[in-house]
Amino acid sequence: MTKKYELIYVLNGTLQANELRAQMERVHGIVEASAEIVDIVEWGRRRLAYEIQDIREGYYVLVYFNADPEAPREIERLLRIYDPVLRFLIVVAEGNFVPTGRRTLLEEEAAAKEAESAPAEVEEGADEPEADAPEEVASEEPVETEAGQNMEEVPETPADES
Repeated sequence: MTKKYELIYVLNGTLQANELRAQMERVHGIVEASAEIVDIVEWGRRRLAYEIQDIREGYYVLVYFNADPEAPREIERLLRIYDPVLRFLIVVAEGNFVPTGRRTLLEEEAAAKEAESAPAEVEEGADEPEADAPEEVASEEPVETEAGQNMEEVPETPADES
């Protein structure tokens, strides 16, 4: 019987992008060895609440996965001995499995693959602006506020000094 789990982990935020990707792939490999990854959400670089090993910034990643009840214990054991992971937490997921309103890493990878496989269509004359299109002309009339006063005539009010 598989359960739904969430893993959030923090990597060293001072790593370069290619090093960071390599570390993330290694962590995802650890998870995939005993579970099925459903989704990955990168939260990105954030300032840590306190220094960990003299590091002030961390790179946060949230992983949703399905696994047997014994799998999280093995994943925890492997993450504890993997130095680039500063902190991690695995919990049983409740409610919505994937947060709504966020574009996740797996969706971005699928969209990138789809964009690469789609043939590039170029319309002729698309780079040239239309000759019939009217140009916008900025008006020099004063802007009126809701009170009916012109913005140029509104007196400045002194700030309260308290």
